[in-house]
Amino acid sequence: MLKGNALRHQMVLPQQTAIYDYWRSRCKNGGFPSRFDIEPEHLTTHLPTMSVLEVSGVQANAAQRRFRYRLAGTGFWNLFEDEIQGRHVDELPIGDRRDYWHRILGSIIDKRRPLAGVTRPGTPLGAHLAQFWIRMPLSSDGNTIDMILGYDHLVKLSTVEDAQENVSRLYA
Repeated sequence: MLKGNALRHQMVLPQQTAIYDYWRSRCKNGGFPSRFDIEPEHLTTHLPTMSVLEVSGVQANAAQRRFRYRLAGTGFWNLFEDEIQGRHVDELPIGDRRDYWHRILGSIIDKRRPLAGVTRPGTPLGAHLAQFWIRMPLSSDGNTIDMILGYDHLVKLSTVEDAQENVSRLYA
């Protein structure tokens, strides 16, 4: 299943690393953790922007899969001004981000490993934000990926741009 820590070293924020380390600690005997292996009391500071996505059509080809928010933290109200729990990713008002997320979530299933990255949320209320994310596979039987654990950390773009300028000055 998982070998090495290459993904961990690609993460930018300590929050992503903390969630990833916790998820890895829940992996047993080379299998993926289940939703019930994830204990919310260990993640209290991250809960507002954590999610669990349910996968339908796991065995189907990538185009037939759908991803539904089984659980979604209260922090997502800041992006959507609405509840997203119970909704499918392809039903959210995220513009061209639908295809992006479908590719990311499908890749987690196909490659059988977690992924992390950064994007723009694609919502009108998130236009000024960078979305640092991590998505990790969950499995009811330890093998078949039927859910995906997610964490998002939202940062003002101006903060990210300032940090980039500081790094550029260091290496100029």
